[in-house]
Amino acid sequence: MDLIERYLQAVRFWLAGPGRFWLGGAKARLQQEDIIAELREDIRSRIDDYESSLGRSINEDELAGVLKQVGHPLWVAARFQPQRSLIGPVLFPLYLFVLKIVTLGYLVPWFVVWLALVIFVPSHRANNPFLTALGGWAAMWTNIFIVAGIITLVFAILERVQPAMAALQKWDPRKLPRLSQRKDRVSRVESSFGLVFSVAFIVWWLTLPHYAHFFLDPTGGAIKVNPALHNYYLLPVIPTFVLMVQQCINIFRPHWTWLRAVFMLVSDLLSLGVLAAVASCKPYLLVVEGAKDAANYARAVPAINQVISLSLLGIAIGVGIAAIVHLVQTVREVRRLGRAGDSSIMQISASL
Repeated sequence: MDLIERYLQAVRFWLAGPGRFWLGGAKARLQQEDIIAELREDIRSRIDDYESSLGRSINEDELAGVLKQVGHPLWVAARFQPQRSLIGPVLFPLYLFVLKIVTLGYLVPWFVVWLALVIFVPSHRANNPFLTALGGWAAMWTNIFIVAGIITLVFAILERVQPAMAALQKWDPRKLPRLSQRKDRVSRVESSFGLVFSVAFIVWWLTLPHYAHFFLDPTGGAIKVNPALHNYYLLPVIPTFVLMVQQCINIFRPHWTWLRAVFMLVSDLLSLGVLAAVASCKPYLLVVEGAKDAANYARAVPAINQVISLSLLGIAIGVGIAAIVHLVQTVREVRRLGRAGDSSIMQISASL
């Protein structure tokens, strides 16, 4: 009956979609589990009826035939999706999947490349930093509308011609993905690479003062960093050091899965504290009075400080979301440890 669980796993994937880890999905996950339980009962009922007519147990080929009668996982999941007019419930989960994959695979790298070009290539930035940021913001949204529009158009066309599509009719349940197993250990490779990146970040951060002046040298000394920020220079190293401790321990104790969740939560909370401390040191950049072109930079620096402030807010929101996720993981690990402890106590009691 492993084939049934693989089938239900595929249905669950399309019910949840690529965004199943977003916050606020607790109610949706409960609904998904109710749907899966109902579908499992339906499949069991079909199998019982089939076995009664055969007078024997069903084999794998016959089970695959029963699952084909139930329908492709995408079609089955679509029956429980809300109705849409432009893109129907059958293709909508796949539409969201493609949209999010393209967003991560194209738009995010595009933004990273644009940011690198603006920082390191003078020809890609305007004289006014605010205009540079505004131009990048406009270009990003233009790309979003173009990419989303093309994908939506393609799926809208597929929606109109899908009755002629037989791809979802010619599928083999035996080729469904294997059941995903819960990892009961932290990969040593993951811990090792994480440790390397943590060390690299700390080395880079500690050596930053030796070449950071190159970013402000083009201003001719007209702009300087707020001296109050110097007091918080070493604080960003602390959350990374916490992760280094976790990564070192998990290399030798990979079965301590609870350790990663707890330490990542602690690192997130420390990072939020660092961001709050840095955010309080406004303005972040100051104009040096009497410096050459100080009057010109005096008009641009407030806009730059505003961009920095918004960037810190965006980072804080991201870290806050990560902290909530890691809090849920920590609670889950603690509960798992509690259940394991109760099981051990029951086994000891039974043996006495």
